[in-house]
Formats: sequence, C-alpha cells, structure tokens
Amino acid sequence: MRFSIIKREPSYFFENIHEDLNRFLKDTFGDIEYIDKNNFPILKAFRPAVEIKEKNDQYKIKVELPNVNKEDIDVELTKNGLAIKAESKCEQCREEENIMTSEFRYGNFSRIIPLENEIDPNGAKSEYKNGVLYIELPKINNREKEDVKKLKID
Repeated sequence: MRFSIIKREPSYFFENIHEDLNRFLKDTFGDIEYIDKNNFPILKAFRPAVEIKEKNDQYKIKVELPNVNKEDIDVELTKNGLAIKAESKCEQCREEENIMTSEFRYGNFSRIIPLENEIDPNGAKSEYKNGVLYIELPKINNREKEDVKKLKID
C-alpha cells in the first residue's frame, strides 16, 4: 500500500471563515452590521435578550429592555403567541455633539414569541421594572379565547 503526502496550508481552512460567518449571521438575523467612520463594525439591530420559562399552568417571560421607557413598550397577546414591540430612544443625542464612541443601541424592536398552549388573556400580567419586562401568561385548555388583547404594563 502506498500513501501520498498532501501538503496543506493551515490558512486554507480559514480563508473564507470571515465571509462564511458574516453570511450565516446575515441569513439568521438580517442585516445587523455596518461600518462606522473609523472602519469598526457597529451593530444596528436592537435585539434584547429574552428568557421563556414554561410551567404546567403558565409561561413566564422576561425581556431585557434597557434604556426603554415603559410608555414605549407595546405587548399584545394574539391567538398564536405574544407580540412585543419597543423603542429605545436617544434622548441626549444632539446633532451638534460629536459622539466618539457609543455602545448603546437605539431603535425599534419587535418580536413574536409563538406559544404552544392556549393562553387565558384575562389572567395575563406584565410588569416593567429596572429595565426588565416580566410577563406571566396562564395556560388554558379548551375554553374560548380572544384573538388579540393588549396588556397594560404596570
């Protein structure tokens, strides 16, 4: 049996990894990056962290919304899930100010969270405290439910 040695450059495997990763992120999250005047990538997508816990009788959802006013949050319970919309505004930004660096994210955010079980819209609760939105959604089995209900945020 005869073996041949193939010479491979280590960089061969990593040649296109940057392009492949950018393509993966763009396909998954959309167009989330642009380059600032100093050639640094800046994220322009406002995508807060979400935590969903399911218990036997309810869902508990936490959404991290720093720098968002309670009045700028809209939560709707729909037939198939939960729709959350929010806006983070840059109230201190003025055009005459020259911001050297800002890692804060501003803009609109919307997310639909599909839920497997039917929800009792009359028992749903939400509260916004210290930059975190807390939502409790009780489950129901076969009772009628409303198509859309806005939740009041406490």
